[in-house]
Amino acid sequence: MSSTIELPSLLSFERKLENSDGLMFSGNWDNIKQDVSWEPISIIPRFNRSTQSAHGISDENKIKPNPVSASNDDANLPLEHDTLKLSFSLRVIGNLGVPFACNVPDFEQAIVEKVNEFKQTDMLDELAKRYATNIANGRFLWRNRVGAEQVRIIVNVDGQDSVLEFNAYDYGLNDFNDSDEQLTILTNIIKQGLADEQGFCFMHIDAYVKLGAGQHVFPSQEMNMGEKRKSLFKIKDQAAMHNVKIGNALRTVDTWYEQDAKFPIAAEPYGAVTQRGQAYRPSGNDLYTLMINWVNDEISPEEQAYVVSNLIRGGVFSKVSKDSKE
Repeated sequence: MSSTIELPSLLSFERKLENSDGLMFSGNWDNIKQDVSWEPISIIPRFNRSTQSAHGISDENKIKPNPVSASNDDANLPLEHDTLKLSFSLRVIGNLGVPFACNVPDFEQAIVEKVNEFKQTDMLDELAKRYATNIANGRFLWRNRVGAEQVRIIVNVDGQDSVLEFNAYDYGLNDFNDSDEQLTILTNIIKQGLADEQGFCFMHIDAYVKLGAGQHVFPSQEMNMGEKRKSLFKIKDQAAMHNVKIGNALRTVDTWYEQDAKFPIAAEPYGAVTQRGQAYRPSGNDLYTLMINWVNDEISPEEQAYVVSNLIRGGVFSKVSKDSKE
Protein backbone atom coordinates (compact mmCIF):
# COMPACT_ATOMS: atom_id res chain seq x y z
CA MET A 1 0.00 0.00 0.00
CA SER A 2 1.42 3.38 -1.00
CA SER A 3 2.06 6.02 1.66
CA THR A 4 -0.10 9.12 1.98
CA ILE A 5 1.22 12.21 0.24
CA GLU A 6 1.49 15.05 2.76
CA LEU A 7 1.19 18.79 2.28
CA PRO A 8 4.68 20.21 1.54
CA SER A 9 6.39 22.58 3.96
CA LEU A 10 7.26 24.69 0.88
CA LEU A 11 4.40 25.15 -1.56
CA SER A 12 3.33 28.14 -3.63
CA PHE A 13 1.49 28.87 -6.87
CA GLU A 14 1.67 31.89 -9.16
CA ARG A 15 -1.48 33.95 -9.70
CA LYS A 16 -3.10 33.18 -13.06
CA LEU A 17 -5.46 36.18 -13.27
CA GLU A 18 -3.08 39.13 -13.24
CA ASN A 19 -5.01 42.40 -13.34
CA SER A 20 -3.76 45.96 -13.15
CA ASP A 21 -4.97 48.78 -10.94
CA GLY A 22 -8.08 50.50 -12.27
CA LEU A 23 -7.96 54.17 -13.27
CA MET A 24 -11.04 56.39 -12.94
CA PHE A 25 -12.15 58.91 -15.57
CA SER A 26 -15.22 61.10 -16.07
CA GLY A 27 -17.26 61.89 -19.17
CA ASN A 28 -20.78 61.66 -20.55
CA TRP A 29 -22.77 58.56 -21.44
CA ASP A 30 -23.49 59.79 -24.97
CA ASN A 31 -19.75 59.93 -25.67
CA ILE A 32 -18.93 56.28 -24.91
CA LYS A 33 -18.31 55.43 -28.55
CA GLN A 34 -17.14 58.88 -29.57
CA ASP A 35 -13.49 59.80 -30.08
CA VAL A 36 -13.36 62.20 -27.15
CA SER A 37 -11.02 62.47 -24.20
CA TRP A 38 -12.16 61.29 -20.79
CA GLU A 39 -10.88 63.38 -17.90
CA PRO A 40 -8.99 61.85 -14.97
CA ILE A 41 -10.93 62.08 -11.70
CA SER A 42 -9.03 63.85 -8.94
CA ILE A 43 -8.94 63.06 -5.23
CA ILE A 44 -9.95 66.13 -3.25
CA PRO A 45 -9.80 66.81 0.52
CA ARG A 46 -12.99 67.52 2.46
CA PHE A 47 -12.93 69.46 5.73
CA ASN A 48 -16.22 68.82 7.48
CA ARG A 49 -17.75 69.36 10.87
CA SER A 50 -19.79 66.39 12.01
CA THR A 51 -21.42 65.10 15.19
CA GLN A 52 -20.42 62.25 17.44
CA SER A 53 -22.41 59.10 16.71
CA ALA A 54 -20.41 56.19 18.11
CA HIS A 55 -21.97 54.11 20.85
CA GLY A 56 -20.65 54.79 24.34
CA ILE A 57 -19.75 58.46 23.90
CA SER A 58 -19.98 60.34 27.20
CA ASP A 59 -22.62 63.05 27.57
CA GLU A 60 -20.02 65.80 27.73
CA ASN A 61 -18.49 64.73 24.40
CA LYS A 62 -21.73 64.23 22.44
CA ILE A 63 -21.91 67.88 21.43
CA LYS A 64 -18.26 68.07 20.35
CA PRO A 65 -17.30 67.81 16.66
CA ASN A 66 -16.20 64.36 15.54
CA PRO A 67 -12.45 64.53 14.83
CA VAL A 68 -12.58 61.38 12.68
CA SER A 69 -14.73 63.11 10.05
CA ALA A 70 -12.94 66.47 10.14
CA SER A 71 -10.63 65.81 7.18
CA ASN A 72 -11.16 63.05 4.59
CA ASP A 73 -10.46 62.36 0.94
CA ASP A 74 -13.35 62.42 -1.50
CA ALA A 75 -13.98 61.89 -5.22
CA ASN A 76 -16.82 63.02 -7.49
CA LEU A 77 -17.81 63.33 -11.09
CA PRO A 78 -17.67 66.97 -12.25
CA LEU A 79 -21.03 68.71 -12.48
CA GLU A 80 -20.83 68.64 -16.29
CA HIS A 81 -20.24 64.85 -16.44
CA ASP A 82 -22.68 62.03 -15.71
CA THR A 83 -20.57 58.89 -16.30
CA LEU A 84 -17.67 57.12 -14.58
CA LYS A 85 -15.17 55.20 -16.68
CA LEU A 86 -13.01 52.58 -14.94
CA SER A 87 -10.17 51.07 -16.99
CA PHE A 88 -7.84 48.17 -16.24
CA SER A 89 -6.01 45.37 -18.03
CA LEU A 90 -6.03 41.63 -17.39
CA ARG A 91 -3.62 38.83 -18.27
CA VAL A 92 -4.85 35.23 -18.07
CA ILE A 93 -1.77 33.07 -17.64
CA GLY A 94 -1.40 29.39 -18.52
CA ASN A 95 0.67 26.54 -17.04
CA LEU A 96 -2.14 26.00 -14.53
CA GLY A 97 -1.49 23.55 -11.71
CA VAL A 98 2.31 23.65 -11.78
CA PRO A 99 3.68 24.89 -8.43
CA PHE A 100 6.06 27.82 -8.41
CA ALA A 101 7.82 26.20 -5.44
CA CYS A 102 7.38 22.72 -3.94
CA ASN A 103 9.80 20.64 -1.86
CA VAL A 104 7.87 17.34 -2.14
CA PRO A 105 8.26 15.91 -5.67
CA ASP A 106 5.48 13.34 -5.14
CA PHE A 107 3.02 16.11 -4.30
CA GLU A 108 4.04 18.19 -7.31
CA GLN A 109 3.65 15.24 -9.66
CA ALA A 110 0.26 14.34 -8.18
CA ILE A 111 -1.23 17.86 -8.24
CA VAL A 112 -0.04 18.45 -11.82
CA GLU A 113 -1.63 15.16 -12.94
CA LYS A 114 -4.90 15.96 -11.16
CA VAL A 115 -5.14 19.47 -12.62
CA ASN A 116 -4.31 18.21 -16.12
CA GLU A 117 -7.19 15.75 -15.80
CA PHE A 118 -9.42 18.57 -14.53
CA LYS A 119 -8.57 20.71 -17.57
CA GLN A 120 -10.16 18.04 -19.79
CA THR A 121 -13.52 18.26 -17.98
CA ASP A 122 -16.47 20.62 -18.24
CA MET A 123 -15.58 22.15 -14.87
CA LEU A 124 -12.79 24.21 -16.44
CA ASP A 125 -15.44 25.65 -18.76
CA GLU A 126 -17.58 26.40 -15.69
CA LEU A 127 -14.72 28.17 -13.92
CA ALA A 128 -13.88 30.22 -17.02
CA LYS A 129 -17.55 31.16 -17.39
CA ARG A 130 -17.64 32.41 -13.80
CA TYR A 131 -14.62 34.65 -14.35
CA ALA A 132 -16.17 35.91 -17.60
CA THR A 133 -19.46 36.62 -15.83
CA ASN A 134 -17.70 38.67 -13.17
CA ILE A 135 -16.30 40.84 -15.95
CA ALA A 136 -19.62 41.08 -17.81
CA ASN A 137 -21.67 41.99 -14.71
CA GLY A 138 -19.19 44.62 -13.51
CA ARG A 139 -18.74 43.01 -10.09
CA PHE A 140 -15.32 44.67 -9.91
CA LEU A 141 -17.01 48.09 -9.70
CA TRP A 142 -18.15 47.35 -6.15
CA ARG A 143 -20.08 50.38 -4.77
CA ASN A 144 -19.79 52.21 -8.06
CA ARG A 145 -22.23 49.70 -9.57
CA VAL A 146 -24.97 50.28 -6.98
CA GLY A 147 -27.85 52.49 -8.10
CA ALA A 148 -26.35 53.29 -11.49
CA GLU A 149 -28.81 54.04 -14.28
CA GLN A 150 -26.80 52.03 -16.80
CA VAL A 151 -23.55 50.02 -16.74
CA ARG A 152 -21.74 48.95 -19.91
CA ILE A 153 -18.62 46.79 -20.04
CA ILE A 154 -16.38 46.87 -23.14
CA VAL A 155 -13.63 44.24 -23.52
CA ASN A 156 -10.84 44.46 -26.09
CA VAL A 157 -8.82 41.24 -26.41
CA ASP A 158 -5.38 41.28 -28.01
CA GLY A 159 -5.48 39.39 -31.30
CA GLN A 160 -9.27 39.63 -31.58
CA ASP A 161 -10.81 41.91 -34.22
CA SER A 162 -14.23 42.14 -32.57
CA VAL A 163 -14.97 44.09 -29.40
CA LEU A 164 -17.10 42.43 -26.71
CA GLU A 165 -19.83 44.54 -25.11
CA PHE A 166 -22.01 43.72 -22.12
CA ASN A 167 -24.92 45.41 -20.39
CA ALA A 168 -23.91 44.61 -16.80
CA TYR A 169 -27.48 44.45 -15.52
CA ASP A 170 -28.19 41.54 -17.89
CA TYR A 171 -25.99 39.31 -15.71
CA GLY A 172 -26.79 38.39 -12.13
CA LEU A 173 -24.47 38.71 -9.14
CA ASN A 174 -25.78 35.75 -7.13
CA ASP A 175 -25.43 32.94 -9.67
CA PHE A 176 -23.73 32.08 -12.93
CA ASN A 177 -26.69 30.86 -14.95
CA ASP A 178 -26.73 33.58 -17.62
CA SER A 179 -25.58 32.69 -21.11
CA ASP A 180 -25.28 34.39 -24.50
CA GLU A 181 -22.93 34.55 -27.48
CA GLN A 182 -20.74 37.37 -26.14
CA LEU A 183 -20.30 35.66 -22.77
CA THR A 184 -19.44 32.37 -24.49
CA ILE A 185 -16.73 34.08 -26.53
CA LEU A 186 -15.17 35.64 -23.43
CA THR A 187 -15.45 32.33 -21.57
CA ASN A 188 -13.56 30.50 -24.32
CA ILE A 189 -10.83 33.15 -24.36
CA ILE A 190 -10.31 32.83 -20.60
CA LYS A 191 -10.43 29.03 -20.78
CA GLN A 192 -7.82 29.00 -23.54
CA GLY A 193 -5.56 31.27 -21.49
CA LEU A 194 -5.80 29.03 -18.43
CA ALA A 195 -5.39 25.78 -20.39
CA ASP A 196 -2.36 26.93 -22.38
CA GLU A 197 0.85 25.38 -21.12
CA GLN A 198 3.11 28.31 -21.92
CA GLY A 199 1.12 31.26 -23.29
CA PHE A 200 -1.37 33.81 -22.00
CA CYS A 201 -4.16 36.05 -23.22
CA PHE A 202 -4.34 39.80 -22.63
CA MET A 203 -7.37 42.06 -22.54
CA HIS A 204 -8.27 45.65 -21.73
CA ILE A 205 -11.52 46.29 -19.88
CA ASP A 206 -13.43 49.57 -19.78
CA ALA A 207 -16.50 49.93 -17.58
CA TYR A 208 -18.89 52.85 -18.11
CA VAL A 209 -21.25 53.68 -15.25
CA LYS A 210 -23.98 56.29 -15.69
CA LEU A 211 -24.36 57.73 -12.18
CA GLY A 212 -25.61 61.28 -12.80
CA ALA A 213 -23.88 64.64 -12.97
CA GLY A 214 -21.64 65.41 -10.01
CA GLN A 215 -22.27 62.11 -8.23
CA HIS A 216 -19.87 60.43 -5.81
CA VAL A 217 -17.49 57.77 -7.08
CA PHE A 218 -15.73 55.27 -4.88
CA PRO A 219 -12.00 54.64 -5.34
CA SER A 220 -10.29 52.12 -3.10
CA GLN A 221 -9.67 53.26 0.45
CA GLU A 222 -6.16 53.01 1.79
CA MET A 223 -5.55 51.00 4.95
CA ASN A 224 -4.06 53.59 7.30
CA MET A 225 -3.41 51.71 10.51
CA GLY A 226 -3.57 53.98 13.52
CA GLU A 227 -4.70 57.02 11.53
CA LYS A 228 -8.18 58.52 11.76
CA ARG A 229 -8.19 60.27 8.39
CA LYS A 230 -9.75 58.45 5.41
CA SER A 231 -7.31 58.32 2.50
CA LEU A 232 -8.36 57.25 -0.98
CA PHE A 233 -6.12 55.42 -3.44
CA LYS A 234 -4.68 57.49 -6.27
CA ILE A 235 -2.08 57.11 -8.99
CA LYS A 236 -0.39 60.40 -9.92
CA ASP A 237 -3.27 62.26 -8.26
CA GLN A 238 -5.88 60.28 -10.24
CA ALA A 239 -8.58 58.30 -8.41
CA ALA A 240 -8.03 54.57 -8.75
CA MET A 241 -8.99 51.12 -7.49
CA HIS A 242 -6.48 48.65 -6.07
CA ASN A 243 -5.63 45.67 -8.27
CA VAL A 244 -6.28 43.48 -5.21
CA LYS A 245 -9.85 44.77 -4.89
CA ILE A 246 -10.55 44.22 -8.58
CA GLY A 247 -8.92 40.78 -8.40
CA ASN A 248 -11.06 39.83 -5.40
CA ALA A 249 -14.18 40.55 -7.43
CA LEU A 250 -12.95 38.59 -10.46
CA ARG A 251 -12.31 35.48 -8.35
CA THR A 252 -15.67 35.60 -6.56
CA VAL A 253 -16.63 32.21 -8.00
CA ASP A 254 -17.09 29.91 -5.00
CA THR A 255 -20.70 28.76 -4.57
CA TRP A 256 -19.60 25.27 -3.55
CA TYR A 257 -18.86 26.10 0.09
CA GLU A 258 -22.27 24.79 1.17
CA GLN A 259 -25.09 22.94 -0.53
CA ASP A 260 -27.53 25.83 -0.66
CA ALA A 261 -25.12 28.76 -1.01
CA LYS A 262 -27.10 31.98 -1.44
CA PHE A 263 -24.26 34.03 -2.95
CA PRO A 264 -20.75 33.46 -4.33
CA ILE A 265 -17.64 34.26 -2.30
CA ALA A 266 -14.05 34.84 -3.40
CA ALA A 267 -11.83 31.78 -3.70
CA GLU A 268 -9.98 31.65 -0.37
CA PRO A 269 -8.35 28.78 1.58
CA TYR A 270 -10.93 29.10 4.39
CA GLY A 271 -13.63 31.00 2.53
CA ALA A 272 -13.00 34.13 4.59
CA VAL A 273 -15.22 37.14 3.90
CA THR A 274 -13.88 39.95 6.07
CA GLN A 275 -16.79 42.35 5.58
CA ARG A 276 -19.13 39.69 6.95
CA GLY A 277 -16.77 38.54 9.70
CA GLN A 278 -17.14 34.91 8.69
CA ALA A 279 -15.12 32.05 7.23
CA TYR A 280 -17.46 29.89 5.14
CA ARG A 281 -15.09 26.93 4.79
CA PRO A 282 -14.32 25.46 8.21
CA SER A 283 -11.80 22.67 8.73
CA GLY A 284 -12.67 19.63 6.68
CA ASN A 285 -14.11 21.73 3.86
CA ASP A 286 -11.06 23.98 3.45
CA LEU A 287 -8.49 24.15 0.66
CA TYR A 288 -5.80 22.15 2.47
CA THR A 289 -8.04 19.21 3.41
CA LEU A 290 -9.52 18.98 -0.08
CA MET A 291 -6.15 19.36 -1.81
CA ILE A 292 -4.63 16.52 0.24
CA ASN A 293 -7.71 14.35 -0.35
CA TRP A 294 -7.46 15.03 -4.09
CA VAL A 295 -3.77 14.14 -4.55
CA ASN A 296 -4.30 10.92 -2.58
CA ASP A 297 -7.68 9.88 -3.98
CA GLU A 298 -10.67 11.61 -5.57
CA ILE A 299 -12.97 14.47 -4.62
CA SER A 300 -16.15 15.75 -6.28
CA PRO A 301 -15.96 17.87 -9.48
CA GLU A 302 -17.20 20.89 -7.50
CA GLU A 303 -14.49 20.40 -4.87
CA GLN A 304 -11.93 20.09 -7.66
CA ALA A 305 -13.13 23.39 -9.15
CA TYR A 306 -12.77 25.06 -5.75
CA VAL A 307 -9.20 23.77 -5.34
CA VAL A 308 -8.27 24.90 -8.86
CA SER A 309 -9.81 28.35 -8.26
CA ASN A 310 -7.39 28.73 -5.36
CA LEU A 311 -4.46 27.69 -7.53
CA ILE A 312 -5.59 30.36 -10.01
CA ARG A 313 -5.76 32.80 -7.08
CA GLY A 314 -2.17 31.90 -6.24
CA GLY A 315 -0.37 32.21 -2.94
CA VAL A 316 1.71 30.35 -0.39
CA PHE A 317 -0.04 27.17 0.76
CA SER A 318 2.79 25.57 2.75
CA LYS A 319 2.23 23.32 5.73
CA VAL A 320 2.94 25.12 9.00
CA SER A 321 5.29 23.20 11.30
CA LYS A 322 3.84 22.07 14.62
CA ASP A 323 6.32 24.07 16.64
CA SER A 324 5.47 27.33 14.84
CA LYS A 325 3.90 30.00 16.98
CA GLU A 326 0.32 31.06 16.20
